[in-house]
Amino acid sequence: MKKSCQMVERALVEGLLKGEFKPGCPLSSERELAARFGVSRATVRDALQKLQSAGWISVQERHTTVVNDFWSHGDLEILSSITRNSEEFPPELAAHLLELRLQFAPDYARRAIENNAAGVAAILSKAEKLRNCASALVKFDWELHLAMAVMSGNRVYPLVLNSFSGVYSKLRSSLFTKEKHRLQLRNYYREMLAAASAGNALLAENITRTAMLFRLNDFKNCFGPLQGELPAPA
Repeated sequence: MKKSCQMVERALVEGLLKGEFKPGCPLSSERELAARFGVSRATVRDALQKLQSAGWISVQERHTTVVNDFWSHGDLEILSSITRNSEEFPPELAAHLLELRLQFAPDYARRAIENNAAGVAAILSKAEKLRNCASALVKFDWELHLAMAVMSGNRVYPLVLNSFSGVYSKLRSSLFTKEKHRLQLRNYYREMLAAASAGNALLAENITRTAMLFRLNDFKNCFGPLQGELPAPA
């Protein structure tokens, strides 16, 4: 039953992302969904409860299930649900997350060096010994950014980053498989180590902004035009 519930949940999330189920409109009944997916109504009910908890849908009067305007009123639970239920994270949404990181990564890098330059330098000093493979770089890069977020002193930054951990794991094949990506990343670590060793917080901020912008633009170039892959908010 658990696997069947996951199958239904995944299929419904895919339909919601593709706009098959429109915000404000009623979702198909439990009976119709059970027939569509070849499962019991109890299985459908469990899947719908998960979608409701994540913010995709709401059960209204007379047990009518209505699709929420999740792009406008959803929260990080929607992202977590997409991550759990997508084989590949939607590229347009991934680009939006990289745009968000471009806004806050330079700030937490600067704050981290202002607060604990030696701590940042200690982490970056390990970069030269990393294996030149995507898995090792993904793990180190994640740990570095999370550490800088923690050392920034802003308690919201680590919470936001941790909310994206599953997304980041799914994107790693897109971010670090090519040699040019790995070279750019290692160059970022070397420049950041120099900035941290000198205690130059503003330089670290600029270095990080440049690196995040490079990754964002490179990601967009890899996937081509991304607009229109996801339905707009209602």
